[in-house]
This record gives sequence, structure tokens and C-alpha cells, in this order.
Amino acid sequence: MNPHGNGKNEPPDPDQLLRLIDLELAQKRAARLRAPSPYRGFRMASFIFLFAVILGAVLAFYYVFVSGGLENVRGRNESRPTATPGSRAP
Repeated sequence: MNPHGNGKNEPPDPDQLLRLIDLELAQKRAARLRAPSPYRGFRMASFIFLFAVILGAVLAFYYVFVSGGLENVRGRNESRPTATPGSRAP
């Protein structure tokens, strides 16, 4: 403090200011860690959706390339000769 009392304010102690700022930041950090994350459910749903997409891609790859699904599709699309009645000439 100012012992003379002439109305001049003493400059603040820089070490005391740093301690106060550190204390305030530590309190805010502790409050943030205690509070639940507002996006926790959204993040969990995103991971589940990503897992489902990857699982679907793996199953589709297995079906098409390993179990012969591609040959089944090609076999269905081939044109087959159909039995048509012969036309008679008059």
C-alpha cells in the first residue's frame, strides 16, 4: 500500500496477478472437467454410424467378391433364348 496517502495507486504486483490468473484458470478447468460434454451423445452416435457403414462395406465386399455374388448378378442379366412359336407362312 501507499504509506504516504497522497492518492496515487501503487502498481499491482505482477506475481500476485499471475497467481490470481492461475487460480482462476484452474477453477475454470476444474468446472469444465466436472461438467458433462454437451456433444457426448452426438459423438457416440457418430461412432456407431461409422462402425455400421464400415461393417456394411465389408459385408458388401464379401458378398460381391468372395461368395460369388457378382457371378449370380451376371448370370441373371444374360439374355437367354426363349421358345417362341414359329411363324407359319400362308
